[in-house]
Amino acid sequence: MRYAAYFTLILLTSGLTNQVNAHPVSMPLPETAPYLSPDAPTFELTITQFRQQYSQLFTATPLQEFRAIKTGAMQKLVTIAATKISETVYASTVLEVGTAKIKSIQLTWLPVPGNQATASRQQAMSYITNIIHFFSPQLTTKQCREHLEQLLTVGKGKAYTLSNEGAVRYILSDKGEGGMTFAAEPVKLILSETK
Repeated sequence: MRYAAYFTLILLTSGLTNQVNAHPVSMPLPETAPYLSPDAPTFELTITQFRQQYSQLFTATPLQEFRAIKTGAMQKLVTIAATKISETVYASTVLEVGTAKIKSIQLTWLPVPGNQATASRQQAMSYITNIIHFFSPQLTTKQCREHLEQLLTVGKGKAYTLSNEGAVRYILSDKGEGGMTFAAEPVKLILSETK
């Protein structure tokens, strides 16, 4: 069963290159998410550690406790947890079974009709900028916002856009008025042997 059946806007990124690429690119959607693989990389922190550290660093955009979601047979492969930020913004995560280490952290914006759509999208953009800053602390807040803007620009009209910043892959699926999902995932860096 395709993972997309469980979440409307969850991002799938298998079959993607592991090269470091700071410039956003668009690619076709793969069949299976890489974090479903048993040897998929994890960030070296649990969801509880991430939430606490993130909320201390970004007090204006805190994250509440993540709660596990029942996913049937998939629970043998990963644990899925989510938290509500507002009526239109949610965070979710894919965790390694047994350790609760993060394989993917995701933020989804679901638009509302009317004049509150712009404010709720800006709230989502603030959270995304801060997630980028959390995992790429070498970047300034301005650079993180510019990185997000690049993802949005390159991804316009595409299924999703991705970029690698060091050992972190950022993925964005922007459906405009249909919503937006962003993910941060660890990347396995492969050292090449030179003679």
